[in-house]
Amino acid sequence: MSTGPRVLAVMAALGLVVACGFWPERERGPGLLYQGTELAGEAPDFRLVDQEGRAVALRDFRGRVVVLTFLDTRCDETCPLTAAELRRAHRMLGEDAGEVAFLGVNVNGVFNRQEDVQAFTVQHRLHEIGGWHFLTGAREGLEGVWKDYAIAVEAQPGEEDFLHTPGVFLIDQRGQLRRYLSVPLQPEGLATPWEGPGLAEALAGQVEALLP
Repeated sequence: MSTGPRVLAVMAALGLVVACGFWPERERGPGLLYQGTELAGEAPDFRLVDQEGRAVALRDFRGRVVVLTFLDTRCDETCPLTAAELRRAHRMLGEDAGEVAFLGVNVNGVFNRQEDVQAFTVQHRLHEIGGWHFLTGAREGLEGVWKDYAIAVEAQPGEEDFLHTPGVFLIDQRGQLRRYLSVPLQPEGLATPWEGPGLAEALAGQVEALLP
């Protein structure tokens, strides 16, 4: 049975909204012990194409922890900051990084060619992450993944990039959803000071907790 509705219910309870450069009010100050939101149930499977033109399915990574995020190939605000945090988390994991797969799913249904995800990967140095796959496909296929993971995507008039729900999902070695992490990437601009960890620190800590 699809766990998409369960993911949607959890995300709705969090009060998450579409964002590309703007973070939900509820994510702004849970304190130093921020551990994300606990999830449960099987992660919805999908099959897309990565930046090298390889067909990739989520189930291919059973036995490894999966870091799953959603990025826009034309975003020049939040997504590059997310990419930098992913690279930093990968470095923080050290030798354990070999037990982790990093996946990004494209939220841009217009700039959705293999060349688009390859260009973003190179521009933001995501190829430095071992096991990185930036996945794309036909818009219909992408929309199915967005729906399963409760990712809201909204066009911006006159812009090439899309507003979308931020954050990172953690999936364990058995393909079970475990955590959703979303922290401000530009905390200095918040009305309420963020006292929690950066995304890289939160991500690395939660990944380590899933490793044997």
